[in-house]
Amino acid sequence: MWLECERHERIYLSRITPQAVVVRTPVDLAACHADLVVMVDGREMRCRVHIAEGLSKDRTDQLALGVDTVAPF
Repeated sequence: MWLECERHERIYLSRITPQAVVVRTPVDLAACHADLVVMVDGREMRCRVHIAEGLSKDRTDQLALGVDTVAPF
């Protein structure tokens, strides 16, 4: 599982919930839209999300709200 956004190639996640993501390694990132990508058994699922308050090296969890639809997993 990871986030793909313009400023970073991939931000790997350790956990996701319907409204939040938890990054493996804290990173500074301004609020933005990103693709939430989950790979299961070689099948890739994508969901456009809004990282409402950005990410911070001081926190590993952050609000991630669906932009187009509810997360497909």
